[in-house]
This record gives sequence, C-alpha cells and structure tokens, in this order.
Amino acid sequence: MARIEKMGGFVTPPPEPGLSARVWLDVDCTQIGLAMARSLGDHAVKPIGVIAEPVVTIHDVRPEDDFVILATDGVWEFISSDEAVQLVARNLASGATKACQALIEAAAAKWHDEEGDYRDDITALVVRLRHLWTSN
Repeated sequence: MARIEKMGGFVTPPPEPGLSARVWLDVDCTQIGLAMARSLGDHAVKPIGVIAEPVVTIHDVRPEDDFVILATDGVWEFISSDEAVQLVARNLASGATKACQALIEAAAAKWHDEEGDYRDDITALVVRLRHLWTSN
C-alpha cells in the first residue's frame, strides 16, 4: 500500500472480509481500479506503483496435498482463497475439470451479483496433486 500511495495512487480497503483492497488512479475511484498491487500487462497503472514482481511463497508439495488452484483476479475479486479451496474440495471427486468449472461458475455468479452484466476475465486451473504420489 505504501508503494502505491508514494507513487500517487490511491488504495481503498476491501469491501468485506476476505476480499481485496483496490488500487485506483484517482482519488474519486472513477478511473482504472485493480484488486491487486502486482500485475502483468496493466501498463496504465505502472506509473502509480503497480509492479510485475510477484510475492513468492514456497510450499513443498507433500503426499497429503490434494490440489492447487491457479486463477486470475477475476476469480479472486469476490471469492476468498478459503472459499475457493472449500468449493474445489467439494467438487474434486467429480474430477479436476468439474471442480474447476464449479469455481469458474461461482466466480461468474458473484460477478453478476456484484456488477450486473460486467465482469473481469475469469480463468482458472485446478491441478490434482494426489496422483503424483501413486505409481502406475
């Protein structure tokens, strides 16, 4: 947040617990608003401190890890990490594709509830990990 504000950007707090703060070009929050402070390709907000350098967390994959979710901000805008994990876990027995579809559909429904006909891109990938530990 300090980096964004130092560069002249504006940050609004999350609208509710589990959701993201937003970065804005203007104090009235009418111009471009992103739900992240790091992004690839959002050149319009580079001058206010939005950067492409990621925050990296290392997690050693273990046999008890079931899956990993990779998703764009269109998923994370209205769905928390915990909610996404629970949703995918509930649907994983039907396969990673079905679990991913359920996540995307839930994200689209949340966008519709919050924004009407507008929505950001919603892209996700669910990778099952459990099968990495079994030999054929």
